[in-house]
Amino acid sequence: MELTSLLYKRVSKILGVEEDVLEKEALRQYILSELRHVRLESKLIMARYGVSSIEELDEKIRRGELEETKVFEDLTRLDYLLDREEKLKKLLEELRGMESQ
Repeated sequence: MELTSLLYKRVSKILGVEEDVLEKEALRQYILSELRHVRLESKLIMARYGVSSIEELDEKIRRGELEETKVFEDLTRLDYLLDREEKLKKLLEELRGMESQ
């Protein structure tokens, strides 16, 4: 039997909580933690340029207020983070759907 499975069994027995409930809650907490990190990093990047969205950052580049070459790395990172945020939110929704079954 796998170590993780043994641990879930032990914790389940000690806490009196079903293993599947523990697994779902562990996943939910992990996803929420990742979501917090992604949102924080996104906000830090946007604050650096005084914007509240990637569209505003793009607009500042188009207007010439920011040089694309200087913000390219942050722009790319922000795009990745926003995509990851959407994926994490979808995973949370899937977990919520599993809980209601």
